[in-house]
Amino acid sequence: MEQWLTFLRNNFHHLDNSSQELIYHSFRELIYHDIYFLFRDHALAEDVVQESFLKVIEKAPRLKNTLNMKAWLKKVARNTAYDCFKKNKKYRHVSDLQLVKDNEYFSPTEERTVADQVEEIIRDEMLHEALNQLNLKYRHVLLLFYIEEKPYREIAQELQISEQALAQILTRARKKLFYYFSRKWVDQDA
Repeated sequence: MEQWLTFLRNNFHHLDNSSQELIYHSFRELIYHDIYFLFRDHALAEDVVQESFLKVIEKAPRLKNTLNMKAWLKKVARNTAYDCFKKNKKYRHVSDLQLVKDNEYFSPTEERTVADQVEEIIRDEMLHEALNQLNLKYRHVLLLFYIEEKPYREIAQELQISEQALAQILTRARKKLFYYFSRKWVDQDA
């Protein structure tokens, strides 16, 4: 177990300032990327990191099982993020158009026509809109599997579920995504 996780189990308020900073920065490094990926907003991700850290330092000394401490930390942060989504409904449909702009779709290629490029951009835009319609659990699982390319075992451990349950959630998430996307794609073509 990493040393900062051991320190986290102590009463945080009794530690010296440098130990407290080490613990916070290690915690932030562990979860910031995942939280930012959900919100696509630095300030909001920082708020969630801080709020979840406060929850962790309050509950960590009372933990009985410390074998999966990192998974527990990520779960606390993820649940805090979900609570934030529920409180701030305006963040539910965060536009991921910047992802499309950051991709290579805007660089001219000789093989693809302009019409193909435009259709690809529209399709990706609709896919992101469909992703934003999914509930957070489905979206999070899809992002872990397809974007972060984590294996089933690692995702299941992180979410503290069985691999069979993960497979079922992924199947449902794919079906929902297909449903939302196909509705948008068909409506766009009509």
